[in-house]
Amino acid sequence: MVNALMPEQTFRTRDLAIIEFVRRYRLATNRIIASQLLPGRSLNAVAKVTARLCTAQILGRYVLVPPETYFRLGNQAISSLGLSSRLCEPLGPQSLPTDYATLIYATSGSARRRRLIADEVAEYMPWLPHDLSQSPYCVDAKGQLELVRVDLGGSPQHVARRTTQASHDRLDVPQISELAAASRFQVVVLTTSEEKSKAISKALVSCGCTDAVRVHIAVIPRLSFLLLRAN
Repeated sequence: MVNALMPEQTFRTRDLAIIEFVRRYRLATNRIIASQLLPGRSLNAVAKVTARLCTAQILGRYVLVPPETYFRLGNQAISSLGLSSRLCEPLGPQSLPTDYATLIYATSGSARRRRLIADEVAEYMPWLPHDLSQSPYCVDAKGQLELVRVDLGGSPQHVARRTTQASHDRLDVPQISELAAASRFQVVVLTTSEEKSKAISKALVSCGCTDAVRVHIAVIPRLSFLLLRAN
């Protein structure tokens, strides 16, 4: 998709891959770029690549959890792609933990899933109401659709209530209900610890979370540092 919009002579093939990755996940880090795009390269070597891209304004650098940084698209990439300038701005206190946790979930271990960009959500789910299309969605290797919900520091009961409501809202859409019935849709909750994961699981039962959709809870330990930073 990026290649179709961007003059090939402007960027190296490796640069295009990094740009496309950052566009898809809304951010990246040196560690993630190393594991996903430049396997076998040291972090120091990857840092040199991203430093060059930042100098060329292909990427922009922002603080994640000091001393680690994260990257967004830079002005040069935004201009070449014809995208909104908002995509090169630093992420806000809710967007950063949401997008970071989604990135880690989608790329962790041997996982084979990808986050859908806005154009793909519109293409694959044109029947999805606009207000329900703004959350992160992933698709795994088997074609299962996943709605991603990120714990932003609320109580287990609060997270469970919001998750239950999100599930019900989407099951009201006939196409989502059909996917759920065929075990091709699930809600993923990303939280900070095993302890909180268990508490959320219990709270979901108390909230009467419907059995019509599977809820999977995954732990992203680094998320706790971003939530502390936000507070």
